[in-house]
Amino acid sequence: MAGSKVSRREFGALVVGAALVAAGVAPGDAQVGQVPLTAASIEALIASYPDVKATAAGLQKKYGNPGAGQDTASAWGAWMAVGAAQGALDASVQAHGFDSFSSWLQVLTSVATAYGVAKSGSQINAGMADAIKQIQNNSSLSDAQKQMMIQQMQASMGTVAAMAPPDNVAAVTPYLNQLAALFQQVN
Repeated sequence: MAGSKVSRREFGALVVGAALVAAGVAPGDAQVGQVPLTAASIEALIASYPDVKATAAGLQKKYGNPGAGQDTASAWGAWMAVGAAQGALDASVQAHGFDSFSSWLQVLTSVATAYGVAKSGSQINAGMADAIKQIQNNSSLSDAQKQMMIQQMQASMGTVAAMAPPDNVAAVTPYLNQLAALFQQVN
């Protein structure tokens, strides 16, 4: 609605949608490209967030919500199609060393993915290890069924590890508290 503030939930959804648009990923696609993260890029993302949030609120006030009723990626696509909006988004991140809003979104996507793996990856893997033990101890399954299910679980464990490059996970680890606060603001 024109003139209203962007809620945290709406802003979070918009940022995620914009990340998908910038990465050229359809909303249903599973893979989003990762970029190598450094301490400088993570710190720049954290520092730039208030400017991006303020810019998004200003754009919504000025242009309304051109993608209202559409999925998030389409809504951002509509906003980003407005030249002045794209320029404002670019300017909001260029002050923090990013080339463009698209490059900022790539870093955001990579940080968010690595953060998720750093926060939950070991818990997911531990849960899968427990599930494998339960499969092994299930007397109602044949050995062939157990083997098939265990292979599927192990493949899933590899998928969790492949979500974010290990170097990116290591890069975000020192920033987990700051990123938790940032992502809490987004949601």
